[in-house]
Amino acid sequence: MKMLNDLLNYENLKIYQRKDMFNFSIDTVLLARFATINNKVKNILDIGTNNAAIPLILSTQTTAHITGVEIQKDAIMLAEENVILNNRTEQIAIVHADIKEYIKVESDNKFDLVLCNPPFFKVGDYKLNEKSALLIPARHETHLTLADLIASLPKIIKNKGYFAMVHRVNRLTEIFALLTKHNFAVKRLQFIHPFYNSEAANVLIEATFCGAPGLKVEEPIIVHDENGEYSSQVQKWFSK
Repeated sequence: MKMLNDLLNYENLKIYQRKDMFNFSIDTVLLARFATINNKVKNILDIGTNNAAIPLILSTQTTAHITGVEIQKDAIMLAEENVILNNRTEQIAIVHADIKEYIKVESDNKFDLVLCNPPFFKVGDYKLNEKSALLIPARHETHLTLADLIASLPKIIKNKGYFAMVHRVNRLTEIFALLTKHNFAVKRLQFIHPFYNSEAANVLIEATFCGAPGLKVEEPIIVHDENGEYSSQVQKWFSK
């Protein structure tokens, strides 16, 4: 069943979602707000855009052109509907494609910024026991592995271009190794803790292609306060 929701506190932004599909999460919001947006960023790619939540949030921060690539047909239909609903058709383009195929036909189109909120779990590490088959590719590496994702980036990102992603902390060593292999320099990290006294579960990562070494670790993000509500630190990222 399709639902129409406010897109957090972003003025006049609405988003269609479906209960049987992956819906945008706190990781989606944090990634969109973590990514570097400056005057040099004119062309943005969101890999695995799902219902276009990241492009819509980004559209409140920049006039850059944004492309969302998504492999699932059902998600594409929602994404296109959401772009039209929010009058963003001139800024946001939605493409139905596997990123591994997309890079073969769009290799001449280089992006200043590429983002991805990829599947977190390797196939085999966890049971694929989702209630809906439409949730599996968003959470498990059935269609796109971490290695596939990072190997695709040099073909679509400009020299010194930014790559931003969110992932599990327990895969950070693997991520660093893959980024280094493909000539990326990790520039920023920001760890995400569910609660003040809990270990970091996820991490935001920004790297530059053919960039100079030099790493900055940002202030950690504490998602929930002692009452289980979103912390004031996180809530400030829920609006423009």
